[in-house]
Amino acid sequence: MNEELRLRVVLLVWKPRVEDEPMNLSEGWPHVLQVQLSKDRTVWEPPGVVVRNGELIVEAMMRIASTLGMTLPNVIRVLAVDQTPATDDVPAEIVLMMDGGWCTDADLLEIPDCLCEHERHCGHRRRWATTQQACANYTALAMALGAAVGVAPTFIFERVEEDELPYDPAHDIN
Repeated sequence: MNEELRLRVVLLVWKPRVEDEPMNLSEGWPHVLQVQLSKDRTVWEPPGVVVRNGELIVEAMMRIASTLGMTLPNVIRVLAVDQTPATDDVPAEIVLMMDGGWCTDADLLEIPDCLCEHERHCGHRRRWATTQQACANYTALAMALGAAVGVAPTFIFERVEEDELPYDPAHDIN
């Protein structure tokens, strides 16, 4: 098994239902920007990159934003954190869901080049997915979207029952 651990930065970019009032959820939850690898054509995901050695997280965010032709918000926020275990061919990942802000179709470019590190110029497609589509199997993305629109705390951790916690002799009372 691969012992490497990667840090991945994912931008949450959303389009409000009511452009004049982005935080107005009365018309429904916003749509979420997703990209798709041209060679895969099955997996849609929010735009993201693996942080390169020595690269700052903000630089990785700027790399994604530049590819999309958009400007990042003035305040850099981590909206959620996710962890993906290693598989036989993919190392474990820590994923930082960063605030990419809200925008409209006019604010974005078609994605001309690959956002990944595996090969250059593979191309991506993009779409605005409904919250149900985008967050159906991605809890961290749902939490990040809630934090972005201000209706949920920024960090939510899975609750573990006390009898499921590992034994810690330091907390043993005699």
